[in-house]
Amino acid sequence: MKVSDLFEVKLSEKVKVKLGAGFRTSLRLTERAADGDNWTEDFNLDNLRLYMGARAFDWFGFEFNTDLGNAQGFENTATGFEEAGNIRVLDVVGKIEPCDEFNIWFGRFLPPSDRSNLSGPFYTNVWDFPYVQFGYPNIFQGRDDGAAIWGQLSKEKLDVAQFKWQLGIFEGATGRGAGDPNDDDNIMFTGRAVVNFLDEEPGYYNSNTYYGEKDILALGAAFMHQEDAVGVLGDEKNFTGFSLDFLFEKKLTADVVGEGVGGLTDGVITVDAAYYNFDDNDAFLVDPGGTFTPLTRQGESWFVTIAYLIPTGIDCGVLEGHFQPYYRHLNYRRDVNVAGTTGEGHDFGIHFLMNGHNAKITFAYQMRDAGPSTPSVDQFLIGAQLQF
Repeated sequence: MKVSDLFEVKLSEKVKVKLGAGFRTSLRLTERAADGDNWTEDFNLDNLRLYMGARAFDWFGFEFNTDLGNAQGFENTATGFEEAGNIRVLDVVGKIEPCDEFNIWFGRFLPPSDRSNLSGPFYTNVWDFPYVQFGYPNIFQGRDDGAAIWGQLSKEKLDVAQFKWQLGIFEGATGRGAGDPNDDDNIMFTGRAVVNFLDEEPGYYNSNTYYGEKDILALGAAFMHQEDAVGVLGDEKNFTGFSLDFLFEKKLTADVVGEGVGGLTDGVITVDAAYYNFDDNDAFLVDPGGTFTPLTRQGESWFVTIAYLIPTGIDCGVLEGHFQPYYRHLNYRRDVNVAGTTGEGHDFGIHFLMNGHNAKITFAYQMRDAGPSTPSVDQFLIGAQLQF
């Protein structure tokens, strides 16, 4: 969660603490792949996050967040945790932020990466996080241990657009036991740059949608690289990943579409897209068992999401809100096809937004192509999200 959104407690003139919490829960009705005639029903606590942020002297900060061990997935008894529902450390970040142009973060947090990763499940414009992004090495929920420097130049200074940059060094793939190809303990280098041509997105994080609070035209690019990250000892291979992302969001005001044209005035159109390329230098050939190599990672993937926030609201007593239908197409073209790995996907959904990212209900129908020799899977989803 953006620390600026949290409840603030002022301990002294120079020390402030901010607290908050958020959770996401869903009911999923999934078609059984075996016969297609029966459906499973699963309730899931997708996320349960506790947020704490502290700041002293306006330039030194600390952030601590938690989440569930089974966040965004159902309980897996094969994991090393006694219960997948246990609370885990999500972020532990120290922040030295002397000015907009140069800041230092260190600890465990999201490395410089794509827009979806820097938005997370609470600030995306769909319900499920895009599986086509699952190629970056991470400890938990996209996080890794390391440090980053970053900064931002305002549109006022550059006259054309806001420019943000991030560079980091992180653990990446390492410490996986005997025979680890990364016996030299090489670090992973990461970076991101984004240009905002309309309204600015200040800070390290971002969102996939602002529900009309901002007009956005943003182009971003990110990379990750680590020497000897995969393969086997004696036949090490490098990992390189890069991504491109795009967000356009525009409130259709009267000066854009006219007064009351087809009920469009004050509606919000959102187009969100990203492309990913993950390259393990064919490490699956020397590590066919996948001991140190994610066999289904290498390849290219992408998604496109289109959403429209309907300007006409619902007002029923204390219940007020707006509907936002969306469609998302996803595709992951893997160099190694393994049964059960998701390739193509389609999401048809609608949000009922009561307080933006802080209170919403989602209804969605999702179709997933589960790869060769595996039937496709259909799923109905009802999700609810609250933050405070």
